[in-house]
Amino acid sequence: MSNPLVSVIVPARNSATLLQDFLKSLKEQMYKNVETIINDDVTSTDDTENIVEDFKKQGMRVLYVQENTSMAQGRKRGSSYANGEILLHLDSDMRLEPEVVMECVSLIERGADALVIPEESFGIGFWAQCKWLEKKCYEGVAQIESLRCLKASVYSAVGGHNPKLVFSEDKDLDIRVKKAGYTVERTKSKIFHNEGNLSLQGTLSKKFSYVNTADQFAALHPQEFAWQINIFNRFYLYLKNVNYFFKYPHLYLGMLFMKTSEFVVGLLGFIKGKISV
Repeated sequence: MSNPLVSVIVPARNSATLLQDFLKSLKEQMYKNVETIINDDVTSTDDTENIVEDFKKQGMRVLYVQENTSMAQGRKRGSSYANGEILLHLDSDMRLEPEVVMECVSLIERGADALVIPEESFGIGFWAQCKWLEKKCYEGVAQIESLRCLKASVYSAVGGHNPKLVFSEDKDLDIRVKKAGYTVERTKSKIFHNEGNLSLQGTLSKKFSYVNTADQFAALHPQEFAWQINIFNRFYLYLKNVNYFFKYPHLYLGMLFMKTSEFVVGLLGFIKGKISV
């Protein structure tokens, strides 16, 4: 595999503002043999297509399609347009360090089949800072982190993303790739995830709507689901990183309150989903 084409697949939904930063970070990648597929949501009404066209005029190899109906379906459908030997599944609210794609190619050329890319959150306000600290506690935790880059042949072999899933669609792919026996490694370079002006109400509402589809993931991966919903597993990780309490006591306590609230709301959302069936 020499100078392989990397296909970056990005589902979007009214993401024009965020997409500018994302595409700029892609344009600044040290590795240049890259194509990008933006699969916009069928309900999007913003300026995403024009943003994509602007970057195309700047010389980027980028395709716009509007066939996205959910995150997993959007990723899989976007992949059908990919020509690359390596697929990189990202989100429109991300920014990449300049070395990310180059390191992905290097690790895959040296024998990896798929890669986890560490993520670091940033955003505006107290709750976004709490989310940053939460993600710091998850660094290197295999039960939480999920792969984002893999060989196109591996993606095809495992069937790609499951379009029926909403809850943990990224972890589902990660689990299936690992269970199939493929080699998964981890990059040193990072992705930065923009949480925006995060509010407690916003993160709780997202959790409530997201979790009511969890039974589908639970049926496919009961052991992994049991780990995810066990609040003590998360709090063990927070206690393991108690040094953050002494560095950022207000953020640490805020994180504990936020995660406890998310678990309560998530449980209510899961129960609501069961009742609605």
